[in-house]
Amino acid sequence: MYFAKILTIICLLLMPVAVAAAPAKYGVVSIDAQKNAVNHNNRGVIYMQDRYYAAAIKEFQMAVLLDPDTQASAVYYANLANCYMKIGYPALAQDTLQRAVKLNPMNFNYYQDLAVVYKRLGILDTQLKRWKRDTASNPVGLVMQGLILIEQGKYDAGMAKLYEFVYTEPDLIITTGVKNFIEKQDNERF
Repeated sequence: MYFAKILTIICLLLMPVAVAAAPAKYGVVSIDAQKNAVNHNNRGVIYMQDRYYAAAIKEFQMAVLLDPDTQASAVYYANLANCYMKIGYPALAQDTLQRAVKLNPMNFNYYQDLAVVYKRLGILDTQLKRWKRDTASNPVGLVMQGLILIEQGKYDAGMAKLYEFVYTEPDLIITTGVKNFIEKQDNERF
């Protein structure tokens, strides 16, 4: 009986050594949150294509939780917003698109989607005023003004704002997207 107690104590003392040596023998498994976020986003895209919106939303939310504050996560937010729009929740889409714009302010597509969301929410006029005020400190305000005007049916005024932006900010990354949009609109119109 005494021998069994001593043997148990020795085993308990040696167990931490065996556990500590185990990672060296079997390798250390590291968890890469950004890689997992990409995987969740990709699954969300597949679910959305298959019209499984609830599952897509969960996957996009998981991607955002794993990688919340990088430029890559702007894509996750935008995908989540697109999913919200498909199921009829433009208010949730507005919030997530604004987060996407904050993380990647040079992506023209996010602004286009945001203008559509404003239209669905019926807040084009108030947002147009807000973006006019912000234009002094944020040159991209001209882009939003143009897109909002187009969504309001004021095509020529909207295009004039977009041309003004391209003329005043030729070196910004977003300018290429705006130029492509203008060119596409011109080709479709004429």
